[in-house]
Amino acid sequence: MKIAMMGLECKSANKGCEALTYSFINLAKQVAGDDLELHVFGYADLGDMPAKHPDVSFHLHRLKLKNPLKWSSLRKEFDGMDLIVDATYGDGFSDIYGKKWNAITNLAKRIAIRSKTPFMLLPQTYGPYYNRFLRKWAYRIIRDADVAFSRDALSAKEVNAVIGDKVIETTDLAFALPFDKNAHAFDPTKTHIGLNISALLWDGGHADTIRLTTSYRDYCKRIIEALTARPDVVVHLIPHVISLTNYSHGENDYRACEEVHAMYPDTVLAPPFSDPIEAKNYISQMSFFLGARMHATIGSFSSGVVTIPFSYSKKFEGLYGNLEYPYVISATKVSTEEAVETTLSYIEDPAPLKEAQATAMAKIEGKLGTILNKLASYARKG
Repeated sequence: MKIAMMGLECKSANKGCEALTYSFINLAKQVAGDDLELHVFGYADLGDMPAKHPDVSFHLHRLKLKNPLKWSSLRKEFDGMDLIVDATYGDGFSDIYGKKWNAITNLAKRIAIRSKTPFMLLPQTYGPYYNRFLRKWAYRIIRDADVAFSRDALSAKEVNAVIGDKVIETTDLAFALPFDKNAHAFDPTKTHIGLNISALLWDGGHADTIRLTTSYRDYCKRIIEALTARPDVVVHLIPHVISLTNYSHGENDYRACEEVHAMYPDTVLAPPFSDPIEAKNYISQMSFFLGARMHATIGSFSSGVVTIPFSYSKKFEGLYGNLEYPYVISATKVSTEEAVETTLSYIEDPAPLKEAQATAMAKIEGKLGTILNKLASYARKG
């Protein structure tokens, strides 16, 4: 089975983006068996993904969408596939990261739709959109796709209200990411609390489209000060977007974690993980996890750690609302004071969170099964 993959990176500083790719490959292997060719259309290298999956044939295709002369050759490449899938990196089907980015990713999707090959939108968030034209273009793409999955009920409902019942509500692929609960051993006499510092929010990035009512820096500082004052608690600063080759990059969580660690040396600085499985292995050792990177919170949630997501986008409320898990800090709606007080109250009384989390995980297997069955139908046709 020959599958073209877009919006799925094999090598990325963002371990959440990599987690989607690892998870999709595992699903594809289940339906295609030993006959699987993955054609990666994107901008990053394959990294060590081929070495980690020696039973899969990998092929890298560089997208060159700025040159209109390349569009027809891209369409011909798509024609030779059995299936084209696109995850748009989980939350990239939106204009919050810029109009140019949105236009480029939409163009690749439109070329895929015009090919002879079925086009599937993998589970992702649709929107938000602030530009009316880009919203209209996006909805037309979703309507014209052969299959469109969402990872949340909220964006599925918004899109379906406009174009009809096209979008199928499922969940995030990263819930299927494997991990090793025994990879680390921390002091069992302490309560270990993981805090994922998002460099994006710490540096105030995308302030024109990410409109917080909570001061992220003040929130992190007050949470750390409250927790490190307790002798039974160890706070771990955990990055999930990691770039050691471009240390000053605005998205580098490891740089932000080092900065916070210098301010609060009683915290523990987690290592710069090489892949999302390493990150999940570490996170799985926590008793609580507070995160502003959504896939970091998915890693903790799916490994049984009490999770308190810090939401800067509707993708959080959409995903966790779909799982009937309301324990999200909605930082675009609440004050810093309320965000801090709510977070600490959840840590003091985690029983409701644990109960809701267990119920949600029971539903996730069925939602992933829906995706698997649809992939299998195209494998049979191929």
